Amino acid sequence: MTTSRSASRSQDQPPAKASLSPAAVSTAGKPAGKPWWRRWSDPVVVATVVASLTAAFVMVAAAGFQSVKGDVRDSEARLHEEVRTSEARLTERIQTTEARLREEIQASEARVNKRIDGGKEEIQAVNRRLDAMNDKMDRLLETLLASQS
Repeated sequence: MTTSRSASRSQDQPPAKASLSPAAVSTAGKPAGKPWWRRWSDPVVVATVVASLTAAFVMVAAAGFQSVKGDVRDSEARLHEEVRTSEARLTERIQTTEARLREEIQASEARVNKRIDGGKEEIQAVNRRLDAMNDKMDRLLETLLASQS
């Protein structure tokens, strides 16, 4: 009967579970083929980390690009404003210089005209003296001619 007892016992009891060694069970109750720090080299983990880092890099690069683009636009606007300001200043300086040159030209023309008028007066004075001398010479010649006849 011992044989039947052992047979009935084996029928009454559920089969014994295969016991796992402590190295095969992790602290979370999951089988652990590798320690947690070695799982970083698994292709799924590596692909996830690389994809995450790539996405983060792309987002940072895009934000940096937008920032640089904004800086370029700001610099462009500042340069355009500086150019407009410089153009306005240069236009004002050119107009001031033109006005000053016009005044200098008019003053110079006035001085030249005054000299010309002075020269004309001197010429007229010389002409009057020459006329007077011509009159004297005419009278002298008439007197000489009259004395010879």
